Amino acid sequence: THAQPNIIEPAAGLKNVVVYTDRAMIKKEASFPLKKGENLIKISGITPQMIDQSIQASILGKDILITEVKVEETYLGKIQQEQLQKLQSRMDKLDEQIQKGENQIQAIRVSSDFYGKATPFPSNQRVLPADVDAYAKFIEKSLNENNTRITAIHSGLKKLIAEKAAIELELKNQENNKSYTKNILISALSLSDQTKTDLTFSYLTLEAGWYPQYDIRANPENTSIDLGYFAGIWQFTGEDWKNVSVEVSTSRPAVYGNIPELSEWYVDIYSPEIYGKGRSALMQLESFSEEDKSMETKSAAEMNDFFEKTEIQEGSTSFSFLLPGKIDILSDGQPHRFSIATSKAEAKIMYSSTPIYTQAAYLKATLKNPFTFPLLAGTMNVFYDQKLAGSTPILKNILPDDEMNVSLGIDEGIKIERKLQNKYTEYAGVFTRDTKVNYEYKITLTSGKSKPIAIDLIDRIPVSRNEKIKITVDSPKNQEAEISETGIVTWHLNIAPTEKKEIIIKFSVEYPKDINITGLE
Repeated sequence: THAQPNIIEPAAGLKNVVVYTDRAMIKKEASFPLKKGENLIKISGITPQMIDQSIQASILGKDILITEVKVEETYLGKIQQEQLQKLQSRMDKLDEQIQKGENQIQAIRVSSDFYGKATPFPSNQRVLPADVDAYAKFIEKSLNENNTRITAIHSGLKKLIAEKAAIELELKNQENNKSYTKNILISALSLSDQTKTDLTFSYLTLEAGWYPQYDIRANPENTSIDLGYFAGIWQFTGEDWKNVSVEVSTSRPAVYGNIPELSEWYVDIYSPEIYGKGRSALMQLESFSEEDKSMETKSAAEMNDFFEKTEIQEGSTSFSFLLPGKIDILSDGQPHRFSIATSKAEAKIMYSSTPIYTQAAYLKATLKNPFTFPLLAGTMNVFYDQKLAGSTPILKNILPDDEMNVSLGIDEGIKIERKLQNKYTEYAGVFTRDTKVNYEYKITLTSGKSKPIAIDLIDRIPVSRNEKIKITVDSPKNQEAEISETGIVTWHLNIAPTEKKEIIIKFSVEYPKDINITGLE
């Protein structure tokens, strides 16, 4: 007959957390004595968001062997239910107090309306000016007192509503935990009594992650730009991370796996597949589901070996950042912003404008990624001259030393106008008359800046896609601007302080009169 195992329920403390983009790895530790023989170590209160297959555990001690690790679910205990009842009871009292305050405000407003509509003197009574003045002062005093009371009640209601919102969030946390938690059960065999044994275990949890954020701060007085790299960390696991070391990782364990093997490419005569020979569609679907489950289990098992290798700051396929000190991240689902790194970068700052779309001058900065790690896709807040110019998305990863362009916003000190000056049609030819449409645009730039500026002005001319259509450009000439094969025209202009400059675009489109063409304005 086997003896019952020695059951141990130690308190486990957070050691550190590794946060990935869509999940987190929680590392915990506990110390306790072990008895000779079989021991069952029960770690209670684990988040229900835990991925069961991701658990790893190790025990430091002589002659100790872990024989089994499994997970069980447990529903809320008596103490947790009592806490929920207290929260709900407090919520009900707050609702009563809020309703009472709203009723008081309504009563005061009815009273104020009565003062405004009431007839103060009978129609047959002689009213003296002193009586009217006294009544007016009474009304003024009463209304002021009513307004003061309403203001005081409003102030109290704000506090009650804020407290109610906090309790609602706490109740939501409990509901999202689905009223149950998980327990980790570790069976360990010890060949001798152990006065102290150290257990370290880790697991992956969903409902947690991080996303990159960036701040760019530029100053009109110099070309140096400050770039800040931040991590927005959030978690809704039901367990607050308090006073813990947090590491942010760019690796993606959810997509870990092997390179898919390329299958052969066969060409054959089409033959429709016949369903129903001994297997229904439902049976086939179930078989596919079972195959998917086995693949998921295999991937999770393969991932376990990978997780333990994310200790270093720079890996061969990813980067990780250990945030300084111990930090707190509450389980509220809200983003908590932490600085990862800051750096300075030299930037080329100049203006650019495409007046055919927007008649405005955009200030643009071109700089290289100054960090030794890539900037991941995310959101960048742009500050120029100590003011928020706006936010712009980074749509792709930017490797170290790769260039990126950042818009610093519109400069209202530069005025740009684009107008169609002239458009007319003429006909040429003796026997086969051709149609010739002439265009002339004028772009006017006016600088209100006190310093010289450089600006790239971008416009376009049409490009023929048929030999019967002839495009003739009179202005600009090649030496005046860059004209690409696709018809994009770029002027690199230097504008003096308060200078006004005019740019002329002049061209003609000629084609046979008996054909219809598309693309003309």
